[in-house]
Amino acid sequence: MSASSLPRILYLLAAVAWLLLLKSNPVTLFLAGCAACLSLPVYRHLRIKGRRWRARLLLRKRGGWPGKCLFRLSRSMPILLYTTGIVVCICTPIAVLVLLVSPQIAGGVARLRELQANNFQLPPEWVAHIQSLRADLADYPRIERALNDALGQVDSLIGDTMGQLINRGFDLVGGTMSALWTLFLFVTLTVIFATSAQRINLVMARLFSIPVPMLKRFVLAIRRALRAILMGIVLVATMQGVLCGFGFAVAGIRQPAFWGLLATLVAPIPAIGTALVWGPLCLSLWFSGGAMPAVGLALWGSVVVAGVDNIFRPLFLRQGINAPFFVLIIAILCGLASFGPVGLIAGPILLAFALQAVDDGNRLYHAPNSLKA
Repeated sequence: MSASSLPRILYLLAAVAWLLLLKSNPVTLFLAGCAACLSLPVYRHLRIKGRRWRARLLLRKRGGWPGKCLFRLSRSMPILLYTTGIVVCICTPIAVLVLLVSPQIAGGVARLRELQANNFQLPPEWVAHIQSLRADLADYPRIERALNDALGQVDSLIGDTMGQLINRGFDLVGGTMSALWTLFLFVTLTVIFATSAQRINLVMARLFSIPVPMLKRFVLAIRRALRAILMGIVLVATMQGVLCGFGFAVAGIRQPAFWGLLATLVAPIPAIGTALVWGPLCLSLWFSGGAMPAVGLALWGSVVVAGVDNIFRPLFLRQGINAPFFVLIIAILCGLASFGPVGLIAGPILLAFALQAVDDGNRLYHAPNSLKA
């Protein structure tokens, strides 16, 4: 064994040890790494502030017990402030959702469980209207056959999608202790990754023999992709959910905040998105006699809510990932198919990583010495 290969073996052993410890929490590990990468500039800014505070304390030469306490506090201040910021950023949206949605959760969940127990079958009034329409189309067998095929596909799509959404949502919530443990592990790993970012970068550069400037470009590309995902997927989905909830309230639908939250969860799904929620609700209003609210809600969902998605999502995503929007949609869909809900983040990140790899590969091919700059 050569002396040059021994450090790489040790680094690999350390990575394997960490993976064995955290193999039961791959999603939490991935999300913590993403959060650390995205918030690393904040931690570095806090660390610079802490160094300036310590320098001022040394210049003032405060001695005794108060001076020692202030100096020790200045050393731990960046980590304390960073950890507090992470916890606040997580707990604040949860608290807002609990305050706004919790009074309506019971009724909304009961309704969803009822639909799931009935295998998402169409309501009786819907069936009556459809049967009447089929009777009118009896003289046109081709149209009737096409209608039957379309209804079967729509029923299967709604049942599979909503069933998977509900099951994954209930699994994600889990018990209180499980949720608290996941939150604690996420915050802890985020802080560890952020505080050890310089060491991690150094180990990665030595392990794969990657020049440090190239590694920094990869990290920067991933950070830009994460920022684009935060703005183009999370923020846009939140905006769509709020708009849907407002439309549901105006249309007179019960539990509008709950259905708005559900619309937020399905909003990132390309092409369909919030239509999975406001579409069936429009049909329910129509068949129950509320023609005008149904038409108004359909226009609100297809023009305003969908307009927010069509305008802002491509704008935000293209700012962080230099790829055509169609390619971004393909990456999101493939990420969902491969990794589940976390694929909404993993898909664009892998695309940004691949684009950066191609860019650096082209630079290395044309000018091998350019990667050292």
